[in-house]
Amino acid sequence: MNTKFFAGLAIVSTAAAIPAYADVTVDITGATAFRAATLLSIKARFDASGVAYQYSHDQAAGAFSGATRAIFKGTFPGVSGITTIRTSFNGSVEGIRALVDSPASDATYYSNIAGNFVTAAAIGGGETHTNTVGFSKTTESAQAEIAFSDVSKSSTPYSGFSLQPANAACGVVVFTMLTNEGSTVSNVTSQQFRALMASGMQPLSLFTGNPADETFVFGTGRNDGSGTRTTYLAESGYGITTPVKQFVTNVSTSTALSTIQLVPAGGVNTPALPGQSAANASTVWGQDVDGNGGYNSGSTLRTDMGKTGTSVTVLDETGTDIFGEPVRADLVTFLSLNDAVTARNNGAVFCAYNGVKLDDIAAGGSTMSAADKAKVTNGLYTAWGYQQMYRRNDITSGDAVTVYNGIRNAIPANLGAAGIPIADMVVGREVDGGIVAP
Repeated sequence: MNTKFFAGLAIVSTAAAIPAYADVTVDITGATAFRAATLLSIKARFDASGVAYQYSHDQAAGAFSGATRAIFKGTFPGVSGITTIRTSFNGSVEGIRALVDSPASDATYYSNIAGNFVTAAAIGGGETHTNTVGFSKTTESAQAEIAFSDVSKSSTPYSGFSLQPANAACGVVVFTMLTNEGSTVSNVTSQQFRALMASGMQPLSLFTGNPADETFVFGTGRNDGSGTRTTYLAESGYGITTPVKQFVTNVSTSTALSTIQLVPAGGVNTPALPGQSAANASTVWGQDVDGNGGYNSGSTLRTDMGKTGTSVTVLDETGTDIFGEPVRADLVTFLSLNDAVTARNNGAVFCAYNGVKLDDIAAGGSTMSAADKAKVTNGLYTAWGYQQMYRRNDITSGDAVTVYNGIRNAIPANLGAAGIPIADMVVGREVDGGIVAP
């Protein structure tokens, strides 16, 4: 933990001193799928203090719940002195790695320099974002105390490491199959998705049942640092560690896909092609092979799913044009509801999963209706997993635990579209992707 101290001194009579309090910084990383619930819960705890505080983030004003990096500073209930909470969401598996594998996997946060991250206008609960003139984007690396994960530690390469607490589940995070704007795919079965992950592309007729649909559907998704990816490989029965073949967008406009490519090993070709990124490589399981990479960011993936694919150049892992000309390309992926709602607002389309669809949120809602929730809580809809809230194994008491408990207790009231409180579930599952039953 990064800890700084200050002493306040006041003269009451001859010489009376106010006790020194420890300022505390708590760094949080992990699941991008759960960042909205996390940030809303952090803000709720600072709100509960009744004392003015400051926060800043890397999104547009008013959009802090979608921030990849954010920082809060003020009075946290139960903690003396000033508490600074910094968040940097990079993926569930990456988050667990950041807790167990310091310093090699330290996450990157906004630097905690007094006055650097927030302006005077933000004092009292306002916000400053990176579009504000004069805002400094200085960052620093530090090992996280807390990490959120869409999957349990046992579903990652770090199952042998110890983390706190023994029962880390803090909510249920819900996902949906999603297709890009203009696609006619309306339902994706587990079998269809396994076929798509194994080959990277399948004829549209496989999803529609119409033999006249001779164009292709392409599989896309996250790299293996993502809990979303771990969830869809477990839930579909494909296998968490089985290599996949996924396409990512190299070139696009604000509304249309232009070039997609089967992710090459390392994420880039030599020489690199336009739009490629080494960050899309597979990095966690030691399986950096062609096709096995994917988007390193859920926000980038959700943006691309909101684009049309009517005329797309499709490249193989070497950069060769597979069809020799632009073709229609439908994309299918699996995203958390928070990201899927953002994508849907830009044109993406919710698909049913194994014939079951979250109808109300698919049609335009911002949260699940009672009917949608019932499909999950009673076991009809199975595209979900337990959200885990871990802390480092050496953190067993003190201010960081107070912060951990405060945020965890605030989560059920701040889930929004992210998911469902565990207490509402009638069914459960013992492992990620396991059998759902009462």
